Amino acid sequence: MVFFVISRKGFEDYLLFAEKLSAPLWISAGILSTSELEALRCRGADVTDFNYEIGLNENEVIDGAIETIKEHHPGEVIWVGK
Repeated sequence: MVFFVISRKGFEDYLLFAEKLSAPLWISAGILSTSELEALRCRGADVTDFNYEIGLNENEVIDGAIETIKEHHPGEVIWVGK
C-alpha cells in the first residue's frame, strides 16, 4: 500500500497507520514544512513530496499524480488522503 496525501487531515489520517504499515508516503507540496518532512525521513519514513500543490478538487491533477505514483509502485494499492 502507498499513501498519497493531499491535505493536512489526510496526513493526520496517515499518521494513524504509518507506524504499523511502514508504507511509502507521497505528499502534495505545502502540506508539511521542510522540518516536518525531514523529521519523517529521519525516523525512516519513505517520503516523496511533490514539488507542486495538489488541490482537493483538482481531479485531473490528482489523477496525474496517481499515475506517477503507479509508475514508481506498480501493482500497489494507493490510498488517497483528502
